[in-house]
Amino acid sequence: MKKFVILLVICAGWLAGCSSNGRSYVESAMAETLEVEVLPNQSKMFTYRLRWPEEQIPNHIRVSRDGRDSRRDFYEGGVNVGRNTHERLLQNTGYVVEKAGYCREGFFELDRSISRYHLWVRGECKESATEADKAAFGGKQTLTPERWKASR
Repeated sequence: MKKFVILLVICAGWLAGCSSNGRSYVESAMAETLEVEVLPNQSKMFTYRLRWPEEQIPNHIRVSRDGRDSRRDFYEGGVNVGRNTHERLLQNTGYVVEKAGYCREGFFELDRSISRYHLWVRGECKESATEADKAAFGGKQTLTPERWKASR
């Protein structure tokens, strides 16, 4: 029985690893940015955003009473918000702050907002800013994927 449980756990982990690469929504039309700010007390604050292009967001809200339209709505734009959206957004955030070299020891989530056309996480790095961090990220900046891909 013990071997069966171990095998089951290994298979579940393998399947979970194959089903997601840890990055969500980045193959869509959503713009991905990381807004950074090093505060005078050496705290490193950030906001990670995924935003659908403004010109593609419908100016009306359609309510589906029976849920059958949800699949069609996804193809019209935005993302389907579900129970895994927050987890997927945090995975994206962790990936980006690490690749940008901004948070080396992880981060604390301070706030978030999740909607069909705009997802964001406001956070603070676990470590304080070094002199190198102040030189690279001093003041307020908005980083794009090109910047954090080039930093590693």
